[in-house]
Amino acid sequence: MQPFEWSLPTKMMFGPGRIGELGKIAKGFGDKAFVVTFEPIPAANWIIEKALASLHAAGVETVLFDKVEPNPSVKTCDAGTAAFKASGAQLVVAVGGGSVIDAAKYISSVAHSGGSAWDYVVLNTRKPREYTGAYPIIAVPTVSAAGSEVNAGGVITNTETKMKSFSRSPYRIPKVAIIDPELIASVPVATTGDGGVDIFCHLIEHYLSSKDESEIADRLTEGMILALMEYLARVLKDPKDIEARGQIAVCAALGWSGLQALGRLGTIPIHFIEHQLSAYYPLSHGRGMTIILPAYLAHFADALPHRWAKLARRVFNVRDEDDAKAARLLAPSVITWLKSIGMYTTLGDAGIGMENFDRMADDVITMYAGPDGKVPGARPMTKDDILAVLAGSLGPARKAAA
Repeated sequence: MQPFEWSLPTKMMFGPGRIGELGKIAKGFGDKAFVVTFEPIPAANWIIEKALASLHAAGVETVLFDKVEPNPSVKTCDAGTAAFKASGAQLVVAVGGGSVIDAAKYISSVAHSGGSAWDYVVLNTRKPREYTGAYPIIAVPTVSAAGSEVNAGGVITNTETKMKSFSRSPYRIPKVAIIDPELIASVPVATTGDGGVDIFCHLIEHYLSSKDESEIADRLTEGMILALMEYLARVLKDPKDIEARGQIAVCAALGWSGLQALGRLGTIPIHFIEHQLSAYYPLSHGRGMTIILPAYLAHFADALPHRWAKLARRVFNVRDEDDAKAARLLAPSVITWLKSIGMYTTLGDAGIGMENFDRMADDVITMYAGPDGKVPGARPMTKDDILAVLAGSLGPARKAAA
């Protein structure tokens, strides 16, 4: 087990109807809130109305920035930063999914630290600018997926270069997360499923990419995976199942909080590949992860076979005692699970072919590779590895045609 330090400074407020407490909480940070949310969606207007009503009832003035798109762009984040600075607000309230909360993080931190949001992201071609602080953030997640409501990370897309990268800073960890499953219950089934698979990937990436052993982290991770699988199946059958929505929401928050990596910090190679997929194509992050996941597990099964085998046995009831054989059964086990909940999909299903594979693989190397030109993972990942995972994600018909 590696030495570690871990803190969850975010105050989590969980429960149905707790959106009504937003105003009281915000009032403790200032009298004027900059409310960051998604582009107007008529079916979801009631969520924003509830948030604004609570803020106004507590005497908090608001400025609404409802311009955040899925996979938020640098342009949008920079526009939000300028609007926040002009507003005179003292805090940022993010109401939405991971894209909204990530955008709010960039707005609050870049407004304090200066420059453009892209100055701070990870690129191996230059040293990122360092944050000097951030304005307080309150996060109200409306989708269970990214866990951005309790962590330091944030992903944005440079639409000009078609690159998608991230930055982290403890300055911009939300002060409070109001996790209200009644809000999340309105999310469409497809978005719910995509988010669930994203949570699954958050839980397995450190598990499968660290050579260190931490039984406490393994057991915590396995327990969250099993809970996720049970309750995701329930909520996909009954989207109004508030108990299931709540269980998944807590799993989303804790699953990307660092709790899943205590003592064996790894890396996020599936995310590294997917970032470029959804930078090039109009896919949600969760859908991109769903597409990439099986091919990644199949291609890298020989990288750390004892880790692949451990997960396959403990979560998917694989019984083979040979690590190499059990490791190879993880990918088909995950495919079987995805099919059982109606979530298995491929690049071919999304109408995506091989035309941008080479550029996407180069971009992954450009952003995330070390001095050896390889990307950290279960084993150092080469361009050929990335191309193999993308090709493996095409689906049977596309692969046959290729």
